[in-house]
Amino acid sequence: MDEMRESTVDRAMAAAQTINALSRVFGEMQAQKLVYYAQAWSLVWDGRPLFSNRIEAWQMGPVVPSLRHALHVIQQAPPAGVFTASEEATLDAVTGYYGAMGGSALGELTHREGPWREVWGDRPRDAQCSDPIPLDAMRRFYTRMALRGEGPRRPMTPTVEASDGAIERIAADTSRRWAKTLAILGS
Repeated sequence: MDEMRESTVDRAMAAAQTINALSRVFGEMQAQKLVYYAQAWSLVWDGRPLFSNRIEAWQMGPVVPSLRHALHVIQQAPPAGVFTASEEATLDAVTGYYGAMGGSALGELTHREGPWREVWGDRPRDAQCSDPIPLDAMRRFYTRMALRGEGPRRPMTPTVEASDGAIERIAADTSRRWAKTLAILGS
């Protein structure tokens, strides 16, 4: 079902719209950085990306190119049913932690952190770059932060009754999602 939702809805845009609904976004730079942090913390907490859109290391920090010049769309209501309860909780936690910061402050913060810095390297401040920020670099950096007790707190998601069929689907999805990791750990 996640694959179907991903193909029919731009989940990065839906994340930006959800963040805007939670805490009014005041500019594209702020929206870009909040979406970046939502992706980072989803990787840490859920072990998977929130969206498939590429994040690039631009001069002003991480950017999802598909969200560029889309503030008017970001300010629309988010589509319903795009995210799971866990994903919604991640968006809420990230917005609660970073949402009061403006775009410039968030940009400066991302410049001090490893994933953007590693890709940007020693380029001059006014250089151009569109190199991708690897998801693994984001996962490693923000996992270390979480282990030090830094960053937003992982949200608790409510438990719900599930049918046997739903549990079997979840188990199969989880097995597929973690197959590579489990194979690496087993060798």
